[in-house]
Amino acid sequence: MSESKEKYRTHLSDEELDHFKKKLKEEKSKTEDEIENLKSSAESIQSDADDVQSGVDHHPGDVASDHQNKKTTLTLLEKQREKLKLIESAFERIESGTYGICTVTGKPIQKERLEVMPYAMHSVDAKS
Repeated sequence: MSESKEKYRTHLSDEELDHFKKKLKEEKSKTEDEIENLKSSAESIQSDADDVQSGVDHHPGDVASDHQNKKTTLTLLEKQREKLKLIESAFERIESGTYGICTVTGKPIQKERLEVMPYAMHSVDAKS
């Protein structure tokens, strides 16, 4: 393996990679649960909005509030879906041997950062 390729290989031991795989699996499960909860919430808001629209006398503030709740829920849902993609990408990086390496700088991502956000793709330096 060439020297330039070697610096882009993970700095983590097999034991550490196993630890982060476990963290990623837990994070994936939580994220999938949150996605399902948000989907249910969005469906419930839509159902309530349909009921409101079919009624005759509804306060415009209630309709606006329902609209804002739906918009917020859909935004949260999209963020969770993006997070799920990052988690899947982290699993791919583990398999390719590049997990824990910043995709911008090519330098190791701090272990403390990976503990907090095991799907991190960038080091703190790259985020600045």
